[in-house]
Amino acid sequence: MRRNLVTLLLIVVITGSLLGAAWVGNCSEEVKVYAMIEEKGASFEIAVFNVTINGRILNETNKPVLIYEGHPGLIKFKGRGKALNWNGVEFNISGSAELLCSSEGEYLITLEITHRPGNFILKKDSSMTGKVGEEVPEGIMESDEKVLENILGEDFRAELERNERLQSEFLRKWRESKNLSYILAYRDLSYPLKAALLTAKLGKLTRAGVETYREDIIATDWYYSHYNSPGKKDLTLVFSNESPYYGTIKVPEGPIKSSLPFVYYPGRGFNLYPVSALHWAHLYFLKGQREKGLEILKELKHFLEERVWKGLEYAEFPVWFQFQNSSIPWVSGYAQGLGAGLYALAYNWTGNNAYLRTARLLLNSFEVPLSGGGFVTYTKYGPWYLEYAYYPEELVLNGHIIALQGLYYYWKVTGDKRAHRFFIEGAQSVKNALPFFDTGNWSRYASIYNSSSEFYHRLHIKLLVWLYVKTGDETFLRYAEKWNGYLRDRGEKPENIKSLIEDMRHSP
Repeated sequence: MRRNLVTLLLIVVITGSLLGAAWVGNCSEEVKVYAMIEEKGASFEIAVFNVTINGRILNETNKPVLIYEGHPGLIKFKGRGKALNWNGVEFNISGSAELLCSSEGEYLITLEITHRPGNFILKKDSSMTGKVGEEVPEGIMESDEKVLENILGEDFRAELERNERLQSEFLRKWRESKNLSYILAYRDLSYPLKAALLTAKLGKLTRAGVETYREDIIATDWYYSHYNSPGKKDLTLVFSNESPYYGTIKVPEGPIKSSLPFVYYPGRGFNLYPVSALHWAHLYFLKGQREKGLEILKELKHFLEERVWKGLEYAEFPVWFQFQNSSIPWVSGYAQGLGAGLYALAYNWTGNNAYLRTARLLLNSFEVPLSGGGFVTYTKYGPWYLEYAYYPEELVLNGHIIALQGLYYYWKVTGDKRAHRFFIEGAQSVKNALPFFDTGNWSRYASIYNSSSEFYHRLHIKLLVWLYVKTGDETFLRYAEKWNGYLRDRGEKPENIKSLIEDMRHSP
């Protein structure tokens, strides 16, 4: 039955209708309108899809398809089709949009797939819609082969050929078996290439981005050269024999030598994630394994971007893969704050001024407003350091407090009054927000959720104990004890708060 459903999905054509065009300007002028479904949002919930717009089929992401050729005007259209999710369940896809083509030339309308109960909706992404060469960068229409050759370099050709062979192999397996794990492997392998291509065509790809995508491709290729099925979310791969966690895939004799972790996300493959790398460095420092932490900081600097905002020099760790509903690249307050603190500690231990400079540039990023590409949002609780800057409505509790840890470390090393102010103001925001993050029987992971996993609930308790130890404010201890009680109420072993207090008094 499922085989028949999948076969039907792959061949079904539900013709969308062009609703009409109001002529504008000279009737002798002609326009070409392309539609593109971007790899973003709910596209990661879909295994395969087939959408028809004006008789043209779209079944790949990030690939413009010609849907209209004719006179200028207000172009309206509907798109309809089918999708199969990762559980093999079929859903409808539908949506409509319009685009004013006021003069001759090429136009692009970019569509994002969003999830609605029972179906998927096509929604216009206005930030990537408009006239090519004006509202949309001209490079968006360049051939993939030409762009890849320019950005990844001749020395990467052998890796690209390996990636292509792996993609072909898993696509063949999918077509023969209709086993969705094979199409997921294909998507994992193709993702870093698609992401690199799109950011390059939009003029957003930097040196650090190129290096990140090269590493991501190598990591994902290695995995699928040795494993026949995708991993679990958050599975980590490292090209060394060192990891602070059990369960990490360690590859000391791999194609590269690196202490940086690569984290697996379904449909995106293995990604170099600065948040995870800094988390590892932090764990090493807390365990007294300074050399391992310093090695991560040394390597990670290669992926740092230095920028200027209104004369202020600052630095950030861009993230080059989609997380939730982000565009790329994006920045995380977690990485910015913790990074500032860890590089300051590295300076304190080594005397190397390069570490101090990096720490200062990361601290400066707290001055950049959200509208300028920053990550600090001002809420009714006070300033909040966003873990996911692309979603300012999502206030993540643990990410904000971990940024505070970094600010505290920086202040203790340097005595910088700005760092102290950022820390105190951010801690006050947590204090103000604690009643909201308390559901009455558990803690919230973020402002948009009503709960959190047990892992994050326990982490919240530990972070509140840390805030109590570093600020002396008993509000944090009171909530830590209250939330610890929620564990007892569920029959779970509570945290040893007395021991945590003693440990944190002797930690950085």
